[in-house]
Amino acid sequence: MRLSAVTGILGFMPFAGEPAADRTDAFGLAVDYFSWFGSVLLRRLEGLTFEQQTASVVPTGWSALGLLKHSAATRRFWIRHVFAGGDVDFTWPGSPELEWEVSSDDTAERIVGFFRFEHAHAVEVLRGGDPEDVAVRDYGSGVRPTLAWILLHLLQDSARHAGHLDISRELTDGSTHLD
Repeated sequence: MRLSAVTGILGFMPFAGEPAADRTDAFGLAVDYFSWFGSVLLRRLEGLTFEQQTASVVPTGWSALGLLKHSAATRRFWIRHVFAGGDVDFTWPGSPELEWEVSSDDTAERIVGFFRFEHAHAVEVLRGGDPEDVAVRDYGSGVRPTLAWILLHLLQDSARHAGHLDISRELTDGSTHLD
């Protein structure tokens, strides 16, 4: 990376919409960051055609829209299924592998709507919960995680995927706009 690019990045901190730097409530701040990263993921797809959103630019084969679909399914799994104990219909998108794929029946509107719905629900549950609340279900480990653990798991997952989409977007159309 050129030094001018690094200097430019550092000069724009904090990023637009990032939570307030004077927050002291760690759980509330983490929820705010999780909420913000949801909007970051959506912004990474703005301005791309459906063909660009569904094309893979990496050897593993995932696309930007497929990553968003996976992120929605991840939120649904951890918040609805594990934490709340809901009976979730997993037939769509199906297996964890299919979460990443954009099928011929999928549209950008369907996947973006799925993400918006699951993200908003997750944020609502997190804002209304206590970090020490314990999930109804375990996730196959025999341990029922706390809401704090689920939040941090989802937060790190969202941050990693935002970085993946930053790289995907740069490889797709050269965009390096990071806010």
